[in-house]
Amino acid sequence: MDKRERMLGWWSHRMETRFNMDNVILKVFKTVSLEDLRSKSCYLTGYLEFLIKQFLVETAERRSTKIFCSIITPQEFHERGCQLSLRFSVPIDIIHQELVKRGVAVDKRYPDVIRVTPVHLYNNYVDCHRFVIALIESCKIAETITND
Repeated sequence: MDKRERMLGWWSHRMETRFNMDNVILKVFKTVSLEDLRSKSCYLTGYLEFLIKQFLVETAERRSTKIFCSIITPQEFHERGCQLSLRFSVPIDIIHQELVKRGVAVDKRYPDVIRVTPVHLYNNYVDCHRFVIALIESCKIAETITND
């Protein structure tokens, strides 16, 4: 299986407009401070971390799958941004495919790491909750496929 990814995001734009800079983001910074954005980022990522520890780490009492993950991103907020890197107990191919089917955009690092980033400019707590539900469902499907 080819593990290379096609270009997405910026590089998928038409060449004529790919590098146009319209400075739209500057409007955001006129209405909210960087301190407020960082605070929301810490709370949002902290909430996602809490949910993962409740439902997906090996020692989670509420874990409902044999598949589990560990958070390999530093725990201290001042040592990380808004991304969490999750190392899984199994290869991530099926888990990633199932997340994509559910409309979840994550980054993968073979063989066993998925990186998820709740971005404070457009994600919210409900998105974090939905992600964890989709991840649990994806792990359950991966579990049934690998057991067959």
